[in-house]
Amino acid sequence: MTDILQRLNQAQTVANQGRLAEAEAMCRDILATAPDMPEAAAMLGFILGRLNRFEEARALLESAIARRADVPHWHLELSQSYRRALRLDEALARAAEAVRLAPNDARFHVGLARVHVERGDPAAAREALLEALLRAPNDVDAHLALAHLWLSEGEYRPGWEEYEWRFRAPRFQTAMPRFTRPVWNGMRMPGRRILVAADQGFGDAFHFSRYLPLVAERCGGVVVLCRAAQIPVFSRLDGVTDCVVSIHDTEPHAAWCWMASLPRLFGTTLDNIPGTPSYLSADPARQAAIAARLPVGRKRVGLVWAGNPDNSTDWRRSVPLKLLAPLAEIEGLQPISLQLSPPETDRATMRDMGLFDLSDALSDFGETAAAIANLDLTIAVDSAVAHLSAAMGVPTWILVYEPADWRWLTGRDDSPWYPAARLFRQTEVGDWTDPVARLIAAARDWV
Repeated sequence: MTDILQRLNQAQTVANQGRLAEAEAMCRDILATAPDMPEAAAMLGFILGRLNRFEEARALLESAIARRADVPHWHLELSQSYRRALRLDEALARAAEAVRLAPNDARFHVGLARVHVERGDPAAAREALLEALLRAPNDVDAHLALAHLWLSEGEYRPGWEEYEWRFRAPRFQTAMPRFTRPVWNGMRMPGRRILVAADQGFGDAFHFSRYLPLVAERCGGVVVLCRAAQIPVFSRLDGVTDCVVSIHDTEPHAAWCWMASLPRLFGTTLDNIPGTPSYLSADPARQAAIAARLPVGRKRVGLVWAGNPDNSTDWRRSVPLKLLAPLAEIEGLQPISLQLSPPETDRATMRDMGLFDLSDALSDFGETAAAIANLDLTIAVDSAVAHLSAAMGVPTWILVYEPADWRWLTGRDDSPWYPAARLFRQTEVGDWTDPVARLIAAARDWV
């Protein structure tokens, strides 16, 4: 037995190092020797969950708990697996059991809060998070979950404060560059440059870039640290003097700040969200070049139906293209694909819809902006293209999953951040049938 436990500990070490396939093989070897060992079944369930093989993971965790029901971590992991399957009542029961077994462990209260959010009960989620913070005042996950709750409800003052806890997350600390200048606190610094670093995804950066001209008004210019694909867009903003992809390429600057911290520095509330209706724009020459390629005679509608598959929420936000196929049947409407690397399962539908595919021209977001500038309407899931299009002032219809990202607030079909946006929200978690039907009906009326 001692030898088996040592092998199981070794498998866990290998899994923690990210060598999941190797850890899976080790667990299966252990189960071949000890098929009734719940610890090995639970470990394999953990590993398969991280490999997105949720049905297998769920079965293993259920079998482990059936043999030994007193391990709170197993209940929480099974709860997460049920969440992925949208079996939310069962997810709630498992998360509650984890809290019962270990009431003083903040992690289990955070897990319970996440299920409450999925079930549309923010009040219960908030209570669970406050319970977590009573036990662990510096729990990063609890603070960030609380930030998202406050922000989604439009309570921006406490929300922005809690949002700053993202800097303490280990994944953030290991991934982000190290700066040698002081952190900018919003003070006026005439004649001195400020470095502003994009610290989140493409869409987040487009969203928060509305603040860059405001930063420039308080200093002698803004240098933006971002990814190369965004430079053609950000370089066109007023006050941006340079864009770089590495901190080592920055010119001398007096201070720096994260782009996603600017709403807090500027005291943003629902009543004073900055930015003009079209604060991002396309290069006219690029726009003209794309225009020469596009079909004429019908209203041009750009489509993005899938996000980055590496994003942890992509399974929620992506929509099967076949659900949007009726758009191609609307007389007077020309659907145009802005989808990079379309899922292989959608290729046949693309051909059947007669989608005009622009993906080969979209080498960076400067080209994407040029394409969007030639559209009458953009229809997209919650993605970078949705943010870019709305920030350019192009009418943008966004398919929003539930529970939604905080910036779409709750229960609204408009956005105070983007006057050009119209939201088509899920009415039930995981079900795209209703919002897509409403969108297609709206498209018929629009044409």
